[in-house]
Amino acid sequence: MKPYIVLIFTALIVAFFSGSFVLRTFAPRFASQYQIEEINDIKEQMKSQITPYAIVNFSSLYYSDEQFQLLNPSMAIEEFDSDLLSSSKGCSNIEVLQSQLTASRKKGMWELIRCGRIRSIPRWFVKTPPFLHDSGVSYAYLLFQYQLATGQAENTSWVRRRLSFFHVSELSQLQREIGPLGGIYGLLASLSEDTLRDIINEEARILAKNYLLSRIKYPRQYNVLEYRFYTMDSIERYLESTPYQISRARPGKWCVYTEGQICWRQSTKHLLQTVSTSTLTSFIGILVIFFIILWLLFSKIKWDKVEENRKKMALQVLTHEFRTPVASLLLIIDKLNRDIDKFPEEQQEDLLRISGEVYRLQRLTEKSKHYLQGANARGMLSFTYQELENPEDLIYDTIIPIKDTYLKEIDINIDLKGPVFVDFYWFQILIKNLVENSFIHGEEKHYINVFEKDKNFVIEVGDGGELNKDLETLTSEFVKGSKSSGTGLGLNIIKNIVDEWGGKIELVKKPTKFIITLPKRKKPNG
Repeated sequence: MKPYIVLIFTALIVAFFSGSFVLRTFAPRFASQYQIEEINDIKEQMKSQITPYAIVNFSSLYYSDEQFQLLNPSMAIEEFDSDLLSSSKGCSNIEVLQSQLTASRKKGMWELIRCGRIRSIPRWFVKTPPFLHDSGVSYAYLLFQYQLATGQAENTSWVRRRLSFFHVSELSQLQREIGPLGGIYGLLASLSEDTLRDIINEEARILAKNYLLSRIKYPRQYNVLEYRFYTMDSIERYLESTPYQISRARPGKWCVYTEGQICWRQSTKHLLQTVSTSTLTSFIGILVIFFIILWLLFSKIKWDKVEENRKKMALQVLTHEFRTPVASLLLIIDKLNRDIDKFPEEQQEDLLRISGEVYRLQRLTEKSKHYLQGANARGMLSFTYQELENPEDLIYDTIIPIKDTYLKEIDINIDLKGPVFVDFYWFQILIKNLVENSFIHGEEKHYINVFEKDKNFVIEVGDGGELNKDLETLTSEFVKGSKSSGTGLGLNIIKNIVDEWGGKIELVKKPTKFIITLPKRKKPNG
């Protein structure tokens, strides 16, 4: 792994732990016993130091079980049905209607009112149970809407005297029709369905949109439901001097302490004010370390870029200096080849070998020039695939000089039937480095097999030796064996060629065998 990648991981780890450290320092996950006692003290002090906006005794407002249903939001309808006020629907046969309604005095009375059979409304009609029609609308609201529809509602005093007989969910609509209700009923009109359900469930503390409701405790035998209403403005002003803030608890919401519907969380302002100097110093120290690591990271990247430019410069100089002597050698070789028949047979073979090596140097120089010009934008190497018409000749021409140099024998087996397109230069580099590696490090019984397999062709080079290193180690840069006198780049070059070619390399350790699998090309550069 490259050093700058290690630095990136180190920086990320430091950032993660520093973030965790800050979270642990500034926002503890759960309340300690001390914090719970502190919150309880704050609640007791709020009772004595904050004046309630109102005190509502629901047991006196809704004193019977039937009337208490007027507080239940699930008993009301979402939208008023105008058919309930119709004076014609279902009123054609009043005698049948009366016979059907004998079981319910109040429901029957409403049908008679709706159908226009009764003009004078009995006093008991609104004030006696049941208070809700089967539709979920209160009889008080039905009668009020009927009076509006028939032009009988000349003033609002009748409605205001009977507010306790309207369903709570109807109070907001009443305010739009007759103006602000004021007092306790104006307060109830602002409560949401969630708040009303909490009241019915007799929660100890309820956080509404604009109010905090705190239930007043009475002995159980009295069964009194009474709440103090505190405005949220007064609560928030008081809590500014404490380490806490409150909000309504929700599933998944982070709270230090949860009490029913109330979520107690630590105040950010208070936390920043109470952080100790040592904690702040530690945090600053972590940030300094983090930025030092980032500086080292960018320095390493910059240094790597400088080294890359140096290597490129070295290759430019080497390529330039090679071109002149290689060109001179080519001229000499061409001149000698014209008179090759005048040389003895043994010297002719030497001259041909020298010619092959000089032409190889020329190809190396040309390849280097292409790299420096950025000829291949997709990879490190540039390939020019040509059809290999006589694979035996190319392989033998590559191996025989190596065999004569090392004075060793090698079995050569070639079985390529179809046309094969290869880059002659890189193909020879593969063969040369694999065979040289076998001759230098391997044992007797050297061999090379080149054959087709599926849509690939395979090169196997092996011997009778044994390896104790894995393929990754052997193909790393500058890894040299005990018998090597080279640079330790031979197998690394092989790996780079195979990767760029799109093939793969495998290793059998005992007996030693390298297996190169390369994809067959269907046409030049295809």
